[in-house]
Amino acid sequence: MSQATAQTTPVTLRGGAGTLAAWESIPPHDVETRGTVLLVPGFTGSKEDFEAMLPMLAAAGFRCVAYDQRGQWQSDGPDEVSGYGMADFAADLILVVDQISDDTIHLVGHSFGGYVARAALVTQPNRFRSLTLLASGPSLTSDINFTPPQLVARLIESGGQQALWEQTNQSLANLIPPAKLEFLHDRMFATKKANMIGIMRVMEGSTDDTAALRATALPILIAYGNSGDVWPPSVHERYAEELDARTAVYDGVGHLPNEERPSRVCADLVAFWNDSR
Repeated sequence: MSQATAQTTPVTLRGGAGTLAAWESIPPHDVETRGTVLLVPGFTGSKEDFEAMLPMLAAAGFRCVAYDQRGQWQSDGPDEVSGYGMADFAADLILVVDQISDDTIHLVGHSFGGYVARAALVTQPNRFRSLTLLASGPSLTSDINFTPPQLVARLIESGGQQALWEQTNQSLANLIPPAKLEFLHDRMFATKKANMIGIMRVMEGSTDDTAALRATALPILIAYGNSGDVWPPSVHERYAEELDARTAVYDGVGHLPNEERPSRVCADLVAFWNDSR
């Protein structure tokens, strides 16, 4: 790994509903570029979820791009819920791939970003080299330790971002620094209400794509924390078996291994990509 520090810079990409805000990290000048990586955030997330990981992966030789999905944080998006179907999210991902690389790429999806990554991959598997599902379980909502999506959608429909923030803030206020809490607040209120409702409706209507993923024959890594705060470890284990996927497990970690164990996650990703060549 290079002694030079890889820099993360803001870039603007084209999406199906306007511009998409993104960050890019390029390997230092003394490091050979070994591939391109696209990282996709989840519900109420953003490119910042990968802030610690991007320079580490770039220093290991991988050009990395992370973006805010449509209507999320600093990206454009429609005001209508109808503009946030899975086909819309997946089409944006393919557009991003076309803009960042002429070659196949490594795809990483966190939580709902994993749903989008899977949907895009099965439509155009020839554009990808591997798939990593980071804290992202299968589509069955019965497997999730989470408020049913239809109830979350109703909460947002009636109370908007404020109602969701009040619910979220109850579990976060005493756990994270004030500056981080302020960022999460600003991001949630900048994310379009239609985005949040649309994602919940997508999750409510998700279908099983296990066979389609297996049929691509692409290498898959399922990486997750074992605290079981969204998907129990047994769900991830079963999903990995069904997909014949490699696993990486982070002890004592919850839904954000990308933030809680970024160095370990990056090491596991690089090892996986090395073995996937």
